[in-house]
Amino acid sequence: MPDALQHDQPQPVLSERKQLILKAIVESYIGSATPVGSGQVVREYVTDVSSATVRNEMVGLAEAGLLFQPHTSSGRIPSEGGFRYFVRQLMEERTLTRAEQSSIRRQLFAVQLAREEWLGVAATLMARVARAAGIISAPLAVQCRVKHVELLAIQEGLGLLVLVLQEGTVKQQLVELPVDTSQTDLSAASSRLNQRIHGLTRSELEAQSDPMSDLEAFVASRLASLMGQIDEHLRKEFHHTGLVELLELPEFQQPEQARRVVRLLEHPEELFGLLETLPWSQGMHILIGARGPRMAILQDLGLVVSYYGTEGVAGGFVGVLGPMRLPYSEVVPVVRHVSQVMTELLGDLFSPADT
Repeated sequence: MPDALQHDQPQPVLSERKQLILKAIVESYIGSATPVGSGQVVREYVTDVSSATVRNEMVGLAEAGLLFQPHTSSGRIPSEGGFRYFVRQLMEERTLTRAEQSSIRRQLFAVQLAREEWLGVAATLMARVARAAGIISAPLAVQCRVKHVELLAIQEGLGLLVLVLQEGTVKQQLVELPVDTSQTDLSAASSRLNQRIHGLTRSELEAQSDPMSDLEAFVASRLASLMGQIDEHLRKEFHHTGLVELLELPEFQQPEQARRVVRLLEHPEELFGLLETLPWSQGMHILIGARGPRMAILQDLGLVVSYYGTEGVAGGFVGVLGPMRLPYSEVVPVVRHVSQVMTELLGDLFSPADT
């Protein structure tokens, strides 16, 4: 069972048979994206009752708001409420095998020192299992902290400033230098700065009152400015993969539906705004469809998302976005495990040895 389901509300009270029929219809629709008739339910799922009995039960499920009939002559498909009931009450979450867990861990730890790569790997892992879009935000430190600084001479009067932050971000910037500055001078300044500013935030760096040489003070000023730019960039950094596969699904064959999901992924400001309102202390969230203005961007969509990292230190979110008929029993355990491994990766970057 998921940790937190959007719009937790009192669920309809269903008989055991109605639950079996609803479960059969949801699972069939997740796999086929086609309406499910009573005959199919009897043939493939609930074989000990008649088709007429199943039809009557389906009418009751529709009256409870859990199913609806898209066309007069077709079978039934789950409503938003039907999917939510299934996830909360009926879903049998698959347990990842040890081999699957090891594979996820191995792929992420293989690129743990290359932040851009492990973000891409994480998104790809989730997209692959979901046949939808894997999404991940870059880890954002509550307070961006310096891990290492390096100064390199490029040519006379020009140097390269390399800044490594504790969450793995690496930035380079060309800086003008006094004409007579040598690599020996730059290396000595780098060494002294690393001793003084390792683990400092931007505000702590700007508040430094210890005596510095003119070169060190100049570099410290450029570092503070660069850290401010990084903070602004990371707040908007978002990776996704699987869009092509997502657009091949029948739900997105209409141009307007396709444009809407592309806009959401390519311009994720609204998605960020929604995710920032979620209580991450509850762990994983499953958001199904739109109910109210805040969730309007998820109309006809399903989103499984989890926080990774350490609250109050650094973190981001990982998840899967797709149609409402996401294979939730497959997606939930993968998102949860990727989140756990990402938390461990981020913990290594912010280990006590680095602070």
